[in-house]
Amino acid sequence: MRLHPLAASCVTVLLCAALASCSSDGTAQEETEPPVTAAAEPDPPMDEPAEEDDGDGGRERSWEAVGWAAHPLEADGGKYPGVDGGSGGDTVTAADAGTLTALLTREGPLTVEIRGTIDLGGDVAVGSDKTLVGSPEGGALTGGRLVVDGASDVVIADLAIDTGGSAVAIRGGAHHVWIDGSTFSGGGGDALVSVTGGADHVTLSWNRFRDSAAAVDIGGADEEPGALRVTLHHNYFDGTSARNPRARGAAHVHVFNNYFRGNGEYGMSSALDARLLAEGNYFQGTLFSAVSGGAGEEAPGNVLTRDNLLVDSAQPELRGEVPDPPYAYELDDPGRVPDLVQEQAGARTRG
Repeated sequence: MRLHPLAASCVTVLLCAALASCSSDGTAQEETEPPVTAAAEPDPPMDEPAEEDDGDGGRERSWEAVGWAAHPLEADGGKYPGVDGGSGGDTVTAADAGTLTALLTREGPLTVEIRGTIDLGGDVAVGSDKTLVGSPEGGALTGGRLVVDGASDVVIADLAIDTGGSAVAIRGGAHHVWIDGSTFSGGGGDALVSVTGGADHVTLSWNRFRDSAAAVDIGGADEEPGALRVTLHHNYFDGTSARNPRARGAAHVHVFNNYFRGNGEYGMSSALDARLLAEGNYFQGTLFSAVSGGAGEEAPGNVLTRDNLLVDSAQPELRGEVPDPPYAYELDDPGRVPDLVQEQAGARTRG
């Protein structure tokens, strides 16, 4: 069983070708080199010790925020060092929608543990300086969505959220939001998670998205430039048809070490001059790994890919330039991503 430290505190080369296409028998192929199998792995550098294998196909995952949510920001006259949610505040428990709604709008930092399954009964607002996490016995939400509207410093972790539409909406200039280690399902035609309305400095990590036509929407047709900086890493896009993510008008979207499986329309897309960097991902049976352009008359976006592994998946559509992110991160070998992500992404499995 994985132990999330937020919950604990409550109680604590492979194939480095961005244009790699797949042969008819499913083995990945470099642009100019002879085919090798998808399981091929490079030897560790001679001057560094080999990384210890923990038995699940890769290293043990980190429980610290990585990416844009952990990166400092100056906004509205204030300086924000990075996300830490309700750290420093009390820890309380919610087992019904009324209690949860009241706790999440309380002033000041607070960690709220979800015990059992709560039917939200509609939208529930999440205020600033809050951590919302499943209890050690498990936590699940149904019948509504969480809305982070204009709030900052929010952590949502280790929850199972099954909904008939959107599960989490981040909007209204909200920033420093981290969604980690959760399972999202049942979105129907809506994206399970949306990041819109000038939201900024958001990280989605180690989540599982399933049973939905769309996973993640970032931005829209009327976004102002300069915001919507989002990191997605080590997520499992399990059969979600498209929008894994879809980026529109986003300043920077960094997608690394995610596992894409059986995505019938496409993996990710960039439109309306969004900037999307995809690296070290594993695509399996995804019709198009990455596309530039949107529905109807939407203008294309910028797409840069590198070191992705494609198996029975079409090569990406590259366009424009995308800068590297300003933060440090550790890139896992993409050949290990399926085992690593399937083992550790999503809400904790309980016996």
